[in-house]
Parts: sequence; structure tokens; C-alpha cells
Amino acid sequence: MVTPRGIASRVLYGLLFAVAIPGVMVWWATAAAGAVPLPPLQSGPAGTALIAAGAALMAAGGLGLVIMGRGLPMNAFPPPRLVQSGIFRWFANPMYLGFVLVSAGVSIAAGSASGLWLVTPVAALAVTALVLGYEHHDLVHRFGPAAHAEVGLSLPPDVDRPATPRDRVAVIIRVLVPWLVVYGAVQGLGRAPDAFGTATDWERGWPVWPWTEAVYASTYLFVPLTVLIE
Repeated sequence: MVTPRGIASRVLYGLLFAVAIPGVMVWWATAAAGAVPLPPLQSGPAGTALIAAGAALMAAGGLGLVIMGRGLPMNAFPPPRLVQSGIFRWFANPMYLGFVLVSAGVSIAAGSASGLWLVTPVAALAVTALVLGYEHHDLVHRFGPAAHAEVGLSLPPDVDRPATPRDRVAVIIRVLVPWLVVYGAVQGLGRAPDAFGTATDWERGWPVWPWTEAVYASTYLFVPLTVLIE
């Protein structure tokens, strides 16, 4: 039976993550608006799509912990049952992933450079540190080897076996798609004002053979296709 003090603790803990932390993130993004000399990405539809996807992941994760875990989605008051079905069959930490997506979506919808390039990456690093530094060890302590079970989109294990369709999809989603997003973001930032070249004077005199561009560009086709190689 939960005591009144326990109820108050849970309410305050929920308000911390549902109200206080998002509020601090908004304040931080606003206060740092002039300190991030990077171009914003502003798109209402794209931002709204990310917000919707993130909110759906958070809702599915929270409901799964309440219904199947028979507890609350709070690491300070963890559910007594290990949940590995529903959305947790595909994502080990859907609520944290959704939280980061919402942060990125709000930043893009609002056209906030500081929110996108500063607050959201820090949020992603913070939840990663929380998962790897605390929650994973806590799950192993409470549930033993069952906590190591693979989820649908886990990276393939380091074993000598043919890749499964699930392995290929996991690599595409967890490796290639983030790489593409980061690559596009770096390209979107453009050349830094203080950037400098590293070519020496004697290198600048080398002739450029146009046909060699095809060899260079082929890497962008070859690398994604390696996921499909047996």
C-alpha cells in the first residue's frame, strides 16, 4: 500500500519530468538563442510530425509500463515487472526516444537554432547516460539475464550467423538513418567562417580527372548496399 508520502513523492517526481525539465529546456533554448551561431531549421509540418511521433512513442511506452509492468513509468519507482512486449518489443527505451524527438520537433517547428543544435543534443546525451549509467544496471540487478534480451530494433549481436531481415532493418534505422540525418545537418550548416583548407601548395597543382568523381560517389551507394549483402 502506498502511503500519502509515497503518493506525494510520485507526484513531485512526475512533475519534475513532465513540467520542470521541459520548462528548463525551453528557458535554456530561449536564453541561448543569441549564443548559437548556427542556422535554424524551421518547418511546421516536419516539426509537427516529429512531435507527433515522439508523443506516440512516449504514450505507448508509458501505457506499457502501467498496464504490463503494473507500475509507473518512473525510474525512481520502477514497475515490478519487466516489460518486453508492445512497443518495448521494438524499442528498449521508447519514452526517452520520444522525448528527444519531441524536443527536436519543437525546435524545428519554432525555428530555434539553440533548441535544435544545443538543447536537443544535450537531452539525447543525458538520457543515454541515464540509461547506460543507471537504468540498464538496475534492470540487470532486478531481473537478471532477462534484461539482456534483444528487442526488435537492437543492433545485431557479434555472432557468426547469417543476417536476418530484422538485423538489416535495425542497421538501417539505427545506423544509416542517423548518419544520413547528421550528414544532412552538417551540409546544411555550410562552411564555417573560420574554416581553412589543408591542401599544400604542391597539391593544388594536381589535375582533376572528372571521371574519378564517379569512383568517389560510388561509396555513397556501396555503403548502404552492404546491409543487403549476405
